[in-house]
Amino acid sequence: MKKRAILFMVSMLLFACFTIGIAQDDLILDTKYYPPSGEPGNIAIMFLGGSDGGFPNKNVEPFTAKGYPCFKVGYFGTKNTPDRLELIPLEYFEEAIKMFKSYPEVRDKKIVLYGGSKGGELVLLLASRYKLIEGVIAKVPSSVVFQGIGGPSSSWSYKGQPVPYVPYYEPFDYRKVVNNQWVELYKLSLTQTKAVEKAAINVENINGPILILTGKEDTVWPSSQMGEMIIKRLKENNFPHWYKHVAYEDAGHSFDGNKKARIDSEQRIFAFLSRLSEKKYE
Repeated sequence: MKKRAILFMVSMLLFACFTIGIAQDDLILDTKYYPPSGEPGNIAIMFLGGSDGGFPNKNVEPFTAKGYPCFKVGYFGTKNTPDRLELIPLEYFEEAIKMFKSYPEVRDKKIVLYGGSKGGELVLLLASRYKLIEGVIAKVPSSVVFQGIGGPSSSWSYKGQPVPYVPYYEPFDYRKVVNNQWVELYKLSLTQTKAVEKAAINVENINGPILILTGKEDTVWPSSQMGEMIIKRLKENNFPHWYKHVAYEDAGHSFDGNKKARIDSEQRIFAFLSRLSEKKYE
């Protein structure tokens, strides 16, 4: 990929966001920046999407209204990123964090990562590696790095090498998968003990509090089971920061159809941010 720079800025007054693609050596960042519309605090939030690709579809207006600068990062399925979720370089996100920190409203803020599904896997992985991240909100995440989607290797890479991962269980009858219900495949994949041990995300290294939200009826993958795996690892390693796993009854992967879970999870997210902002977790 040739080095190039693309800069597209939408009027802040009209759309309240900037969309930017910038070359960083061999990396081109596809991002959207949303400045705070409310009184700025001391937290800024980076959003990372899941297996659908493109930019995260999370509505950030409630966050910017409370003074949180927001940053959406696309890492596959966007103009300047790969078409499939496989071997996405972690260096890409290092550069994205640097870019986010360069905005005046963000420069001195705590960076919190927010991601769901594969984005939940990703935010835990990034926070476990980069001390600059001081809080994590992971919705229906994985406790391990899984095989990429659409390819035979890891979802992520670092310095050109695949990050250790759990491969999909074989043999598996893929004809049984309907309506994106992959949960059986992922449950079987988690029985591969040695691979799971090598691919487990070192959540105990995260430099701040962690909020995990899952649905007990998740049919995409066993997020509640993996949420408990994360909590077990934190406890075993005497994690020094606040953490909590909320597993909702009758809630699926996106909490669709469970209004109570959607409302409660949003309330918990804003309470989490408020307490972190007020340093009540320290």
